[in-house]
Amino acid sequence: MFSVDRQSFQSLSALALFTFTFLGSEFFFDSQIGLLISAEGVVGAQAMILGASVVGFLAYAPISKLAGGRRALRAVEAVGAIAALVTIAVMESALAMQIAGCIAFFLLGSLGAEAHWSMARAFEGSPSLAKGAGAAYAAGILLQFLSNQFVPAGIADAAVLCVGVAALAVFAAAGERDGESAGQKCDKTPGEHAGGPVAPETSGRIIRQEQSIRASLAALTKKARPEQADAGSSRQAAPDSAKTATCAVWLLALVVLLACMFSTLDNVVTLANAQGSISVETWPRLFLAASGLAAGVLFDIRERRYMGFIMFAVTVLSTISILAIEAGASPVIGLIVFYVSSGFFVTFFTTTFLQLAPRMRTPQLWAGMGRAANNLCAFTVSGVSMMLTQSGIAAVMIASLILFVLVSVAFVGAGLFRLPSTVGEREAIQAGLAAAAAPTLEEVQAEFISRSGLTPREEEVLRAVTADERPLKQVADDLGISLRMVQRHLTSIYSKTDTQTRAGLTRAFFGK
Repeated sequence: MFSVDRQSFQSLSALALFTFTFLGSEFFFDSQIGLLISAEGVVGAQAMILGASVVGFLAYAPISKLAGGRRALRAVEAVGAIAALVTIAVMESALAMQIAGCIAFFLLGSLGAEAHWSMARAFEGSPSLAKGAGAAYAAGILLQFLSNQFVPAGIADAAVLCVGVAALAVFAAAGERDGESAGQKCDKTPGEHAGGPVAPETSGRIIRQEQSIRASLAALTKKARPEQADAGSSRQAAPDSAKTATCAVWLLALVVLLACMFSTLDNVVTLANAQGSISVETWPRLFLAASGLAAGVLFDIRERRYMGFIMFAVTVLSTISILAIEAGASPVIGLIVFYVSSGFFVTFFTTTFLQLAPRMRTPQLWAGMGRAANNLCAFTVSGVSMMLTQSGIAAVMIASLILFVLVSVAFVGAGLFRLPSTVGEREAIQAGLAAAAAPTLEEVQAEFISRSGLTPREEEVLRAVTADERPLKQVADDLGISLRMVQRHLTSIYSKTDTQTRAGLTRAFFGK
């Protein structure tokens, strides 16, 4: 699998605890408010808290920047979330419970953004990023499953969630502190990977290899032709930045569209759970953990070379599962298919934005953008999807097909159907670009003559004696000077070029 150092372990733990506390608090809130309002009202109440979590995700970066002391901020957020969870457990007013839920999920959103950013820093450049994302998700799901199995509902459940929130804040703050230390160490020793889960010589080549191609090319160009280097680098920066921004927009659109598919099924699950016809917290939840782990392993094959294709295949399966459930297939089978697909989806959007974040202007904002986009979609389309699920098979089928077409377009726009190059292919490209950017032989020789300070006559002698292996007497005859003059010039050339033999002089002149 992958080795884990301290920073990686802390970031994995923080992300796993976020998954546990977020999903556990969502289920706890649904169960508590379901005692006071109708099943349909629970869906709307859930949408409100998910919307609050989106605000928390988006607010993390600016609030952290303004707060300065981030570890103290994490503690304040944890205390506030714990107080809100206790309020949900003891309140008998639906309105008060809804307000407390929004506060709790706003703070959980901010803590979740920190957990994602910690993960992005720890696994930057790692070939095991998807495995880490899948493992963290699976661990969070297993914690939730064990809690639902062995912890009684009510106050005890709230107490476990409060402990989880406190642990999340501790691990997030610790990961943040270690990330800053590792970043400072990395600044002092360029090229050394800070806190990654793989060997330094491997990690530095994976994600940023294509960027290093341009960097190496620019360095060679600047060395050979300084007057062109600055203009070339400025022209390259703008297209790269625009390309990254375009990719981010397409990925956001893709996550939103995929979330629309899953939102419909999620509302079906939430409605059935509120009505008591199924128990979401029982064994089907284990398929979420298993699918998250499987997704991580499959996505990381050949450096996530086939991740887009795999996720598209899962999208096809998810579309079929929607139609199957609406057509009357067994709810248990439908839930299993849904949970397997959901595990892949969560690992996919987590991995893609963790991978994208370090290339963005505000990486703290983008690291958790996949989760924020998913929650935003659940918040905005919950009412529409609820009406859709109650409209019959025809409406569901038409909507699913339209979504599938839009999702396919987004996959193409995000570039997920283009096979990225492997390490070997990128190294070959880099070698080719470096060779193309290398100075010409004429430029190398002109620089050699200029650096050595040779006179025009010495340059003539240099070119003559290095052109071939003619005897010096013939060189003298060809140049129309005496042999003694050729030898005198050659002695001066040896002194100026720090060479001692004709063969050594030839190698130096031809840049060998």
